[in-house]
Amino acid sequence: MKRIAADLHIHSALSPCAADEMTPRAIVMAAIAAGLDLIAVCDHNSAENTAAVQQAARDFAGDLFGVIAGMEITTVEEAHIVGLFPDAGSALSASRELKKHLPTVRAGGGGYGRQCVMNAAGEILREMDAMLCWASDLSVDETVALVHHHGGLAVAAHIDRPSFSVISQLGFLPENVVFDALEISAAGMKEGRNAAFSNLGFPIICASDAHFPDNIGDGSTVFLVECPSFAEIALALKGEKERSVCRA
Repeated sequence: MKRIAADLHIHSALSPCAADEMTPRAIVMAAIAAGLDLIAVCDHNSAENTAAVQQAARDFAGDLFGVIAGMEITTVEEAHIVGLFPDAGSALSASRELKKHLPTVRAGGGGYGRQCVMNAAGEILREMDAMLCWASDLSVDETVALVHHHGGLAVAAHIDRPSFSVISQLGFLPENVVFDALEISAAGMKEGRNAAFSNLGFPIICASDAHFPDNIGDGSTVFLVECPSFAEIALALKGEKERSVCRA
């Protein structure tokens, strides 16, 4: 077993609010420079760039650095939920199912920022035709069910924030929804806001929610696992087979 540092909520240039500089290779290089062993690429309402970031990581670091395929889904209540998936194929399946629940981009792009699907080298292949910055028409419980249906882990994103969190939008954590973890924002962790959630019975993680290269690693979580992979993180969040969340 070893301790690894993971930032499980990072955006690429696919997210319309992220910097154009968030290319697959730039993300990997910034993450390694920040001392991370594992990241998750979680663009808004799409997983189209996850495979490219995984390939960029393999090209540069082989098996020494891990990339989990993820997605940050906006529910109809405008709460954000991070889905972490076993592989890029599972993430893409969930992404394509979610696309049916999103509005399409208006002519001219609607002024919401570019949505660039890239290859591992950072070349733009196309732009998404769904409005990734908008809310889907799926409720919180339907979104968690979607993530779990595709073998993923459902994380209540930046649960401590006064907007776009499950608690800010609903006023409470619904008892009928099974989250696999709660995410505290980087700023919230520094201010000790994690204490308010420590007795709720959920694993607590911290992530950067980075939209710019310089913010990658601003928030991270230390896990005790065998290697930087989805399967090991899933075990750690459950506290099984001697894996664990050491520090958020």
